[in-house]
Amino acid sequence: MPGPIRGVLFDKDGTLIDFERTWLPGLLSAARQLAVTHDIETDVDSLTRAAGGDPEKGTIAPGTLLAQGTATEVAALWCRLVPALPSIEETAAWLDAYWLDHAARNLAPACDLRELFLTLRAQDIRIAIVTNDAERGAWDMVDALDLRGLVDFVAGYDSGHTPKPAPDMLEAFLRTGGMAADETVMVGDSRADMEAGRAAGCRATIGVLTGATPEPQLAALADFIIPDAGHLPNLLLQVH
Repeated sequence: MPGPIRGVLFDKDGTLIDFERTWLPGLLSAARQLAVTHDIETDVDSLTRAAGGDPEKGTIAPGTLLAQGTATEVAALWCRLVPALPSIEETAAWLDAYWLDHAARNLAPACDLRELFLTLRAQDIRIAIVTNDAERGAWDMVDALDLRGLVDFVAGYDSGHTPKPAPDMLEAFLRTGGMAADETVMVGDSRADMEAGRAAGCRATIGVLTGATPEPQLAALADFIIPDAGHLPNLLLQVH
């Protein structure tokens, strides 16, 4: 009989914060602003589409770079398509700054995160945030939503671990907390989150519907589906 859950790994964008209300406009406008900033003449809408966005419909396709990739991956794609752009490193740094600033001004929690984290901590559950955003973006969210002291581990794509769907960030949390993988669950909104949780050996992968992945696609990958992260404490009673 498995023991209790000792750790929960959360994705950030689309899981702890509502994807569309927080990120969508900034992600879709990035290519246009990048072209203006660097005085580059190009079909910026084609860059947005190449990364998974639809400027006309105002949507981002699940599983694409804009939905679950890193700033470096988007920068590498755009630099390949537009050689006149600065280096991948410079373009990625610009994207990080632009997106983080936009997110900070439009932060929309998916649920009452402080109440959720307090509930989990009261059950002696350790909390990790593992995101393909920059680590700074995760800490900005933690500070803005008064979550300092409730989060045990944070990792971003720039924290020295291979980004999701690789399990590296998750495994770093396990080592830090001295936990076995089957004592943890992974909560996220994307294919990358579910694949990372399975690769790490988490007891369960839990999908939420506050991100860019439609329920039918997420249900094919997740062990459980909940409307948002606020439903997690009740679900954990079943996972036990």
